Amino acid sequence: MISMFLHLLVLSYGTVTFAGTMSVAPVSFMVVWGYLTLLVLVHWLPEHIDAETGAGRIPSFLKAQEIFQWSLVIWILLLQAAANPAALSLPAVVDRLPQTLPMLLSLVLYIALAKPVFFEFYRLFKPILDVRQTAADFFRARMTVPILFFPPIMLWMLIEDLSSGGIESLTEIRLMAAAPLFFILLYLMAPKLFNLAWRAENNDDPELDNMLKRLSEKAESKVAGVKIWNTFNEPVPNAAVAGLLPRYRFVYITRYLLGMFSPSQVEGVVAHELAHLRLGHVTTYMFYSLNLILVSIAFKLSLLLYFPQYYPDSTISTAIELLLFIAVFSVTFTALARRCEYQADTFASEITSPETFASTLETLNSIILPPPSIIPDWLLTHPQIQDRIERVRNEARHKIADLKRHAANLRLGMLASGLVLLLLTSIPASGVNKISEFHEAVQAGNGVLAGELHR
Repeated sequence: MISMFLHLLVLSYGTVTFAGTMSVAPVSFMVVWGYLTLLVLVHWLPEHIDAETGAGRIPSFLKAQEIFQWSLVIWILLLQAAANPAALSLPAVVDRLPQTLPMLLSLVLYIALAKPVFFEFYRLFKPILDVRQTAADFFRARMTVPILFFPPIMLWMLIEDLSSGGIESLTEIRLMAAAPLFFILLYLMAPKLFNLAWRAENNDDPELDNMLKRLSEKAESKVAGVKIWNTFNEPVPNAAVAGLLPRYRFVYITRYLLGMFSPSQVEGVVAHELAHLRLGHVTTYMFYSLNLILVSIAFKLSLLLYFPQYYPDSTISTAIELLLFIAVFSVTFTALARRCEYQADTFASEITSPETFASTLETLNSIILPPPSIIPDWLLTHPQIQDRIERVRNEARHKIADLKRHAANLRLGMLASGLVLLLLTSIPASGVNKISEFHEAVQAGNGVLAGELHR
């Protein structure tokens, strides 16, 4: 679900947006902030955990983790806004890397503060954890999502910082040109990132390799093999697929899933992941990401050119822009993801059988926790499993060719939308580029060129 990444997204863009915006007495605030942090970590939290374990109380794990993650993000953002420690310690470097360095500090603080807290959480929740799971395993499992999330974000911020200079919106035009290459690189490097985050191991089961080969030929989706996804002794029944190039494309399966599902149900899981490949969903998601970036850039360029008085140049307006972006992303991406999941379900039931795949979903439904009731269905990346089971069992059979055509139409729709957005963006971009040339001519003292551009 998006909720796994949302607090990290807020931490990333909140750091960039709010760093130094509330600075009054930064050094004093840093001292007070550090003292309160140590007070919580050294005294309050251990005593609270001791009291809970002594009383035999075990709260909701998901709720406790969610509260802690958001509290940690808000606490770090408060430090960034009130003290901007990166600018205090390395002002010259921050001038050159205004996003990357504060974000690097936020990342270090996130890990440094999360580690002692999660070790205390391990003490609290140990009665319900796998007996084989150590405190180090528990912490490493919590770090899987940050390992997947932060490297691409940090890389993009570094690209933005190194591209800065002149008018801000001209920088965004340059980044618009770099975005497609960045996303292609990201999707190419996804298997490496997954291997790092999940400590994926090579499969040593020849029957699983044979099954994958048979299904990949049936689905017409080439893959390099199976990787066993390390869950650090947590009961995670999950699978994924990553890689644009067949030679470096793998299906990832958790060892827990292999132990809980029958061989035919494992086939259903693998068939679902291969369906995402054959139906081009990876490319669809990439086009969607580019389109969202184009929408954001077109909006900001148009504001600067036609309504400069409304251009977001304050903390409040930037925060509103960030919230609006997250809201649009959450609603549109989840809708796209649910549609792709339904398509993959139908494809998987066709190359296995509806009953086999429905059985796979039923087993999955019996061993995972449902999403929190507070989250509406339209904010879920995956439809409710019961709804998926009913669709697989009750909907009419589809030909593979029809499924591929529907998926291709969705992909072409994304591509066509991107081309239209690119055309619409080029109009204000041209005007902003002229303004930028005028600005640079004035800065360089070239009155003749500035006069020509002004006219």
